[in-house]
Amino acid sequence: MINLYFHTSDPAKRKMLDWFHYQKIETQTRNIMQKRLTKLEIRHLFLLSDNGSDDLIATRSKTAREYTFDNSLTFDQLVTIVYKHPKIMKNPIAFNENNLISGFNLEDIGVFIPRIQRKRERLSLFSKLYTVEFG
Repeated sequence: MINLYFHTSDPAKRKMLDWFHYQKIETQTRNIMQKRLTKLEIRHLFLLSDNGSDDLIATRSKTAREYTFDNSLTFDQLVTIVYKHPKIMKNPIAFNENNLISGFNLEDIGVFIPRIQRKRERLSLFSKLYTVEFG
């Protein structure tokens, strides 16, 4: 199951939900403005991210501009800022037990398709190309 956190219903969130629905991948959504994240959940998101705060913090948001996100911030300070100002996070954030992506990007979202299914789709495409090429 994929968890999808969001704070606004923007086109990226709708596209992501549509993509998961099309792929028949079960999702659990949560508006983090209505049901706030705990500090433990925020820590978990940071631990799942490949690039730390770059994956989760929307640095161009109004709230983020009030803070300096550099090496002087401790991890606990960063978690506290996100806890107090959840809109500082990118929108939407999708994750499971192994992967996390923020925003809607077709190149990245494929990580949520099981490897065997990706392999089958790739083989099917190669088969179609071969048929077109060699009849």
